Amino acid sequence: MVRERERLIVCCTPFFGDTWQWSAQELTAPDVRWYFFTDHVKHPWQRLLQRPNFNTLIAGLRTAWMAKRRRADLIITMDPRITFWVALWSRVLAVDTPHLAYSFNFPELPRGWKRRLFSNAYECVDALRVHSNMEIQLYHDCFSIPKDRIRLSLWSMNPPEVEPGGSLITGDYMAAIGGNSRDYQTLVAACWKTPEIPMVWVVRPENVAGLDLPPHVRVFCNTSYPVAMNYLAHSCAMVLPLKGAEVPCGHVTLVSAMFLGKAILATDSAGIHDYVAEGVTGLLCRPADPEHMVSCMRLLWRDRELNERMGENGLRFAETFCTESHAREEMREYLSRCGLTA
Repeated sequence: MVRERERLIVCCTPFFGDTWQWSAQELTAPDVRWYFFTDHVKHPWQRLLQRPNFNTLIAGLRTAWMAKRRRADLIITMDPRITFWVALWSRVLAVDTPHLAYSFNFPELPRGWKRRLFSNAYECVDALRVHSNMEIQLYHDCFSIPKDRIRLSLWSMNPPEVEPGGSLITGDYMAAIGGNSRDYQTLVAACWKTPEIPMVWVVRPENVAGLDLPPHVRVFCNTSYPVAMNYLAHSCAMVLPLKGAEVPCGHVTLVSAMFLGKAILATDSAGIHDYVAEGVTGLLCRPADPEHMVSCMRLLWRDRELNERMGENGLRFAETFCTESHAREEMREYLSRCGLTA
C-alpha cells in the first residue's frame, strides 16, 4: 500500500514568543501539518551577528530546505526581511513551493544594490498581504512585484493588553506612541505652542535624541507593551506624527488606539487613509506643519463631544475590520484556495 504524501505548511516569522503559533491547526484540514521557524536568538554570541542578521539568514535557509526536502504545499512568511531570505534560499535551492508573504511592510525602503537584490528574490513570492492600499503601488514601483499578487489585509489584532490597576499617570493628557517613521520634531514644535495640553510619549531613545522637550511632555522609553497601553487607555486622544504624506507605518498603534476607543490625530499620510477618516475616526494634519497640528490638538482637547464620537467610531471600525478572527477568516479563505482546508 502506497503511503500518501504528508501535506505540509512551513511558516517562518520573527520570534514572537514560545507559545505563538497563529491558531494554525484551526485553519487547515486535520491531515495538514505546520512547521514553524523563527529568528530566535538562543545564544549570546548570536547577538553579535546582526549585519546581516545571521539568525534571520539561517531561519530562511532552514525554511527553504524543509520546503524542498518535504515537498511542502505552502510557505508562509511574516516580515519582508524574513520573506527576502526565504525567497532567496528558495531560488538557490530551486524550491517550487507557493509562497505567501504576510504582513509585508517596510518602514524604510531599501536602496541601491539592496533594492535590486530584494526585487530579484521577491520574483518567486506568489502572494503578498499589506496593511494599506498605498503599499500595493509602492511595492510594485519599488520591487516590480505585479499588483495582482498584492492584496490589502488591514492590521488585525485582539484588543490590547492593558496594565491593570487604573491609570499610571495622574491628570488629563494626550498620548503619542511608537517609533517607526515618526516625526517627533513637528510634534515637539506643536507642544511648545500648547502648554495647556499635557503629553505622554512612549518612544524609542533615538526618536527624542537632540530634541528640546517642553516641561509638560513626559517621555518613556523601552516601556513594556501593557504599560504603554495603560498610558494610551487613560489618555484623552492619541497623536500619530508621521514623517511624510506616503508613510506606510503606524498601523499597530492606530488599531490599538481604536480598540481603546481613542480619537486619533494623525499626519495626513496615504498609508493610514484606510483607517483614519477625517472627522469620523480622527483628524488629519498636514505633514511637517506644526501650526496645523496645534489647531488640531486644541480642537481635540476642547471639543470632547467630537473627541468621544470619533473614539466610538474608531472602536466600531476596529471591531468590524481589525479583529484577529477577521484575519483568521482571510487566511482560511486563502488556504481554502490552496486546497489545504477540510
